[in-house]
Amino acid sequence: MNTSSSASSRYSQHRQFTGVPTKCWCGRKITTYCSQTDENPFRRFYRCEIAIQKNEEHLFKWIDEALLDETRMVDAKLMKLVDEVKVLRNEILSSFELQKKWVLDMEEEMKEKIKEEMMMENATIEEMGRVMARKSMERAAITFLVVGVVGWVCGKLMS
Repeated sequence: MNTSSSASSRYSQHRQFTGVPTKCWCGRKITTYCSQTDENPFRRFYRCEIAIQKNEEHLFKWIDEALLDETRMVDAKLMKLVDEVKVLRNEILSSFELQKKWVLDMEEEMKEKIKEEMMMENATIEEMGRVMARKSMERAAITFLVVGVVGWVCGKLMS
C-alpha cells in the first residue's frame, strides 16, 4: 500500500507542470493532440509520446491552460521588471539630485574662490600701482633735482 501511495504521489509530482511544456518529466518529446471526447471535443492538449503508446502516467496538459499559465508567468515577470525599473528610476533620480546639489555646491565654491582670487589680484594691482606711482615720483624728483642742479650749475657758470 505504501508503494502505490508513493508511486501515485511521484506521478502527481511529475504531472504538475507550469507553462508550456517542452519535454515530459521522463525526458521524452511532447506532442500536441486534439481531444475526441464528448466532454472536450477538439480541445488541444500536450502529451508525452510514451504515454500515448503505453498508456502510462506521463505529462498531460491542456494547451489553453498551458498558455494561460505562460501568460500569468510573463505577467508576473513583467510586474517584477516594472517594479525593478521603478526602483532604478528612483535611485537614478536620487543620484541625479545628489549630483545636482554637488554641482551647485561646487559652483558656489568656485564663485567664492574666483571672488577671493580677484580680490587678491586687485590688491596686487593696487599695490603695483602704488609702487609704480612711487617709483615715478622718485624718478620725477630725481629728474627735477638733476634739472635743478644742472640749472644751478649753468647759472653759476654764466654769472
